[in-house]
Amino acid sequence: MKGVVNAVSGSKLAEMTQNATAYGSDIINLWGGAARIQQYPLGEPIVQSQAVRQDIIAANRYYREWAVPRGLLDAVALGLVRDQGMIGNAIFGQHESAGPICDSQLNGLRLLAPHIRRAVTISNLFDLKAVEAATFAATVEALTAGVVLADENAAIVHSNGTASAMLAAEDPILVREGRVAVHSAIITSTLQSAITQAAKDEAALGQNGIGIPVVRANGDPLVIHVMPLRRGPMRAGLVQRAGAALFVASASGPPRMSHVALNQLYNLTPAEIRIFELICDGHTRGAISDMLGVSIATVKTHLVHVFEKTGCRRQVDLVRLAKSLTFPV
Repeated sequence: MKGVVNAVSGSKLAEMTQNATAYGSDIINLWGGAARIQQYPLGEPIVQSQAVRQDIIAANRYYREWAVPRGLLDAVALGLVRDQGMIGNAIFGQHESAGPICDSQLNGLRLLAPHIRRAVTISNLFDLKAVEAATFAATVEALTAGVVLADENAAIVHSNGTASAMLAAEDPILVREGRVAVHSAIITSTLQSAITQAAKDEAALGQNGIGIPVVRANGDPLVIHVMPLRRGPMRAGLVQRAGAALFVASASGPPRMSHVALNQLYNLTPAEIRIFELICDGHTRGAISDMLGVSIATVKTHLVHVFEKTGCRRQVDLVRLAKSLTFPV
């Protein structure tokens, strides 16, 4: 896996790039190690001092040689994307002059997280050089992913060549009663709801519309990402009544339970989704507490919410639900 620093604020890009090479393993260990990092929920702020024991942090070479001399007291990490092709994270350091990381900061990051994740996920579908060399509209037409522009009622305003072919074959997207849809009624409801939210109230969209799972007639798993569109220069040349863009792309990795299906069908938070998964994998509450760096009481609270939101009463019911949400949907 090749590490790339995409953006840095408050430090020098060259220095951070060098740190990734000189302290690569130390930085990973500072967050509990590679296996532990894989367990952290995407989009959920992870506070370093809560997730990793203080003696481990204090003994870490990167912490001693780089963070401490710069007065960094703590840090928060946001997992943005984690698939076979890319791992993306945003890490925010807290200077000692600002005091301990507080709940209001974490709640603010929870609000920002889905918007950052959506931007990262969708931008990864674009060839950035092509975007620089051509108009946005021309780039959309050239994408191998299907792109549909829709109004707030999910009526199709425009589709690129790839999406037009999908619509003509009704695989996996189609038009039903004048609105973009898929063959699954429940996923269609989820998709159309995300489109309406994107067009009317981007701030309320949250996690909705990131990686909605669909499946092609041949069994290939795909995902649909919904991106809000604002009126302005970015949309020059596109039909102005479009309020959302749908990107129909290949799913990364083999068939598995969809995080987004859990969020969009049951409104589970990233932390609740991760605990749902770990419970279904057979882990105890104590083991989950150790994996995620949270108290057992926090695990219990999240689990209560999972049961309430899904309508399940027992752990075996959660396992059955997980199997029903595995591709194909």
